[in-house]
Amino acid sequence: MNADGLKADLQGLKDRLQVIDDDFQQKLADVVKKNEKYSCIEKRIAEYLSSNNNLISLNIGGKIFKTRLSTLLSERDTFFYYIVSQRLENGERVEDDMFFDRSYTNFDFFMDYLRTKRFSLLNRTKGELDELFSDSVYYGFTAISDQIQDLMNEVVFVNMDGSSSKYSNCGNHNVKDLHDKNLNTGITVQSPYTLIIEFNLQHTFKEIEVGGFNGNTSSFSQTNGSNSKIYVSNDKNNWGNQVGTLPSDYGNKISKVTLTSLCTGKYIKFQHTSYIGMGYLNIIKK
Repeated sequence: MNADGLKADLQGLKDRLQVIDDDFQQKLADVVKKNEKYSCIEKRIAEYLSSNNNLISLNIGGKIFKTRLSTLLSERDTFFYYIVSQRLENGERVEDDMFFDRSYTNFDFFMDYLRTKRFSLLNRTKGELDELFSDSVYYGFTAISDQIQDLMNEVVFVNMDGSSSKYSNCGNHNVKDLHDKNLNTGITVQSPYTLIIEFNLQHTFKEIEVGGFNGNTSSFSQTNGSNSKIYVSNDKNNWGNQVGTLPSDYGNKISKVTLTSLCTGKYIKFQHTSYIGMGYLNIIKK
């Protein structure tokens, strides 16, 4: 490359760096301006609450909820915080009723969260979590929506069926240990030779990873459970057609199994004509 070409390239690079720097400076200025605005809003709300911590009414889908203004504004970046800040900025009455055209079914949940800063998502169905997620996004409760999303993405094993037929000398029969890849802990069952694992929610998947129980090879063969039939169910009663088979060598290593179809379910069942050992199980979500 000649000197003129190199000079042109360097000038082009300099121009691009200048554009990047200008863009960065603009974004930095926007952040500073936004932070200054938030500080101003927070100061205005704090001053107002110091003399006006009155009850405020919320009309959620036709049902009235009442709470202290300080409680309603205890979580920054919510829809409520935005509305109150807008009313203060526009010189409007803050205590005027607020109407939200939403279902009131979950609103007690959010009120309790604002009062205690604690919440629990235990024992909720996928449908209930879907509704709660939609409402938490709408109202701006990111701590709740983030945890719901994590819970719905993660497959957690919550229970097993077959406890009455545990193989007495092998495995600790703790369903949560199926997440451990060491294959030395897990579940072993005998007659009726069926192992059912329950998930936290309905999940959609087409692949699983499995490994047999290796924790006591003198009493329990690694091959136990090989070629078990696999079924998936939403209600533990209706299993439909077989969707897969455990490989013959799953007992001494972790193997991936591709199911015959995309499955949605809350339970997975392994069925055999003899003993079954399970040291590791992973549901690979779609």
